[in-house]
Amino acid sequence: MAENETDIPESNNSATGNLVPDTSNKNEKSELAFKIFKSGIKRAENLLKINIGSDSSTLPISNDKLLDSYRAVIVLSISALDAYVKTFLIVEIKRSLNEKKLSSDLKKYIKEELFNKDTLHQHVLEDNFYEKVIEKFDEDFEKRSFQGQKSIDKYMKLAGLNQVFKLISNSADKSVDKLHAAIENFTQRRHLIVHCGDHDLTQTTLTENTITEKDASDCISLVTLIANEIHKISTTK
Repeated sequence: MAENETDIPESNNSATGNLVPDTSNKNEKSELAFKIFKSGIKRAENLLKINIGSDSSTLPISNDKLLDSYRAVIVLSISALDAYVKTFLIVEIKRSLNEKKLSSDLKKYIKEELFNKDTLHQHVLEDNFYEKVIEKFDEDFEKRSFQGQKSIDKYMKLAGLNQVFKLISNSADKSVDKLHAAIENFTQRRHLIVHCGDHDLTQTTLTENTITEKDASDCISLVTLIANEIHKISTTK
């Protein structure tokens, strides 16, 4: 370690393992996050079938309303994945802090993103240092979005899942390049819907981007695949 560089202790007498509930059973590792995902994606699935009655009959819903429901499906689907990743990270990072098992990526993030050099040096030897780190993560993640391939890959490293889309690719036997392209496409489409009303702002006349039921269905399928595979990987590693 370089002179005057502050390191993060591997143990701290005050952090006794009571910071978060005991979830040592590997089959429970990301259960909360997965439940949150399933609740969110159910909303998207409900909207996808908004024109189908309980008796499987087709309801008389106008085409423009159906198209807007498909746009909402994409927003809800990406939001469900965002919430899943955020919750998964919070649970796993708190577990690492509880168990005093911090990866080099997690240590680096704490030192460079949560604290500056002076504040880290000030707090690192305090009895409640690990509690402060958890507070910092809660504050930090409140203002972050976990959308798109680069963001998800970057933050999943903090939970020990390096290059998570490669892990998903191997687990699901899918092309990693196609996964990258697909999640970027739907993330960008979500941004267009939310920030531009799904209009093509390069046109001089009011022009809506086209959308189909298949677009909405494919988005649900993609984020469900990603969440399912991360859940499977995390509970078997």
